[in-house]
Amino acid sequence: MEINSSSFIYGQQGLQRSQDKLDQASQKVASASLPTLDPKAAQQPDLYGSQVQDGLIEAKSSVLEAQANANVIEASDKTVGRLIDITV
Repeated sequence: MEINSSSFIYGQQGLQRSQDKLDQASQKVASASLPTLDPKAAQQPDLYGSQVQDGLIEAKSSVLEAQANANVIEASDKTVGRLIDITV
């Protein structure tokens, strides 16, 4: 008997996406701390928040998404374990 757990696969994919988002957010924070070559761009204020703030918010969001996906994987693992116990 084959037991497929699509929720486990979705949890893994979500975990990978959240890791990718965290990498992008970290890159945004790191690049914001580098000096720019264009002095005019450095003097213009950012009306919607700084890149560092945006990057940190996106990083925190990615961490929360990763935790949620880890919970999905854990629940799927428990469910499959229970199914195996029942069918054996």
